[in-house]
Formats: sequence, C-alpha cells, structure tokens
Amino acid sequence: MEGVNKINTDAAISTQSIRTGKGIVARNWKGEVLKAWAIMEEKLGEPEIEEAAAIRAAMQLGKAAGWRRIEVQSDCKNVIDCILTVSCNNSNCAVILEDIQQLREFFEQCNFSFIHREGNEVCHRLAKFALKLVNDVYWESCFPGWIKDLARIDYESNELLL
Repeated sequence: MEGVNKINTDAAISTQSIRTGKGIVARNWKGEVLKAWAIMEEKLGEPEIEEAAAIRAAMQLGKAAGWRRIEVQSDCKNVIDCILTVSCNNSNCAVILEDIQQLREFFEQCNFSFIHREGNEVCHRLAKFALKLVNDVYWESCFPGWIKDLARIDYESNELLL
C-alpha cells in the first residue's frame, strides 16, 4: 500500500556460541530498501521469544524513524497468530507481546502478517550474519550488495504471490 513502510524480521539462534541474531529490513511501499539491521545478543534463546523480540525491535526502530504507517512481516506464524489474537501460552513471550501492543498505539496504521521463508530470505540471512557479529550493524542509504540483491528477490517473489 502506498505510504506504508514494510518491515520484515527474522531471528536465529546458535546454541554452540550461545548467541541470538535478529535480522530486520525496512522497505518503502515501492520495495526500495530504507534501512537494515543485524542485531546480536550473547544469550541462549527460545525461538518464539526471539522472533517476538525481533518484531518488537522492528517496531521500536520504525518508531524511532518517525514512521506512522507500517506493516511488520515475520516467517514465524505462531508469533504472528499470537499478536493478531492478543493471546499467548508462553508467559515469557506474553511480556514481549504486551510491549508490541503498547508500541502499536504509536502508529496510525500497524499491521502484522505472516510471510513464508522464501519471501523473507534477506532477514533470514541477516539474522544468521548477526550471530557472527561483535556489535550490532545498522545500514541506512548505503547497503551491501547481498542485502540489496536478496531484498529485491524477496520483493519480486512476494509480488508474484499477490
């Protein structure tokens, strides 16, 4: 939709190195990449909690950018369903979902949707990349070629599904 920034998210966990990674990519309504983040934490993680935390981080970053209309997409159907139904069986995840509901109030428009992994490859790769980082990495306006290429492929594959 015109004027809506789409923010895709994914999370990765490494039990070997005891790290979690989050990949977040924001695009405008034309599919052009606006920002990209690779976020690393040194901790053991649970998949649903890390996926929910990636969504919360995406919303916080969208709020900090001053965006008023967003759509957040994740390839974790369980978390998207929990957000849409405002219920969760995991008490640790419920705290993050409460934060998400509060953040939602900042935006004029804030939608959530499930996206298949095939259409979320850039975030999947960013999350895996984040596992190897010492510090978080943030790109704005100047992006590595692999991010631009994967983002374009994701956008085109999602357009074909519509």
